[in-house]
Amino acid sequence: MRKKILAGLMAMLLFAGPLTLTITNTWGYALRQLFPQLVSQQTLESQLEGVTRLRQGQFALNYLGGNKEQNGIFLGSDGALMLDMQPRDQETSNRNLLGILDFLEDHQRPTYLMLIPTACAIRQSNVPYSEVAPLYDQRQMIDDIYRRVSGQVTTIDVYPTLFRNQNEYIYYNTENNLTGLGGYYVYSAAARRLGQTHPRGIEEFSVRHLDENYYGSLYLQAPYFNTVPDRVSTYTFSRYWRSYTVTKWDTDGGLRRYYTLYPQERQALAGAMGVLFGGESPITEISVGSGDTANNYNQNLLIFGDQSVFSYLPFLLVSYERVTVVDTRSATRELLSQLDVSQYNQVLFSYLVDQFLNQDQMRALSSLPRTDVEG
Repeated sequence: MRKKILAGLMAMLLFAGPLTLTITNTWGYALRQLFPQLVSQQTLESQLEGVTRLRQGQFALNYLGGNKEQNGIFLGSDGALMLDMQPRDQETSNRNLLGILDFLEDHQRPTYLMLIPTACAIRQSNVPYSEVAPLYDQRQMIDDIYRRVSGQVTTIDVYPTLFRNQNEYIYYNTENNLTGLGGYYVYSAAARRLGQTHPRGIEEFSVRHLDENYYGSLYLQAPYFNTVPDRVSTYTFSRYWRSYTVTKWDTDGGLRRYYTLYPQERQALAGAMGVLFGGESPITEISVGSGDTANNYNQNLLIFGDQSVFSYLPFLLVSYERVTVVDTRSATRELLSQLDVSQYNQVLFSYLVDQFLNQDQMRALSSLPRTDVEG
């Protein structure tokens, strides 16, 4: 009976596909919690490894058969997976843009817009052009949107900086996101536009590697054999003393609080990515204490964005007393109704291009309490 149940679970995982990467991820953890007597660690390792090999074999056969793009993901010549970013329609980006302009009208805060190109736009030399459909022109799309908000919103162009450094490890191989190094280059371009006259050098930050064999969400969807795993790292300002209080607002209204940017206890449950700023949540608020007495950082920054924010946030925090990040994909109207925009000196809208083009990011912003503007 026990073998039949386990076989059934493994068959379900095989057809579930994207959920079968490794025992350190959600399925392995869940199976051990639900069936501690049924599923031993050794058995689970063996079974999941077999399922992953089967799916890798399926992808390899399709790849050899000429299918170079699977599940909207292709394997670059350097072993990195890249999402083939294509817009579903024009209406979504139009709604997002109008949402930003409506926000500006309602709150009258200094507002900035930063659109971050995805890996396939920057790492073009590694794209298998002869086997995949033509890439979407992200450079042109960013320019068009920036022209439409010219004179109303301050735009931040990070494309040239990322393109110049495309041969460095600036995008994850198995996640649709920037690495910490990529985040630094974004920060270096954004800092001056945000009014920081002397951006910090990367040598002023200490680096710690959490995981050097990480496989992320793109690999879950497309487990090509030759994919190069990722290194997940943390960056911490080390030139002057800083203290941090990170408050996570969860969807159910609960609060989690950490006194570090990288709570290590999260790694056992949520993996290396779950350590970075305590993992995903609709709202993340960070208060900063400074030992740099020569500077008085009393500015507050509000960021509406996606998962890419946390790549450059360790660097941006250096110049602010408080930063609040709103994940507009998951923030509810109830949570947003508690957010006072008037407490912030600057507001940044920041998205990966695919997130801005294909997801309705601004649908709940109307729930923000309106800011009283002195006449």
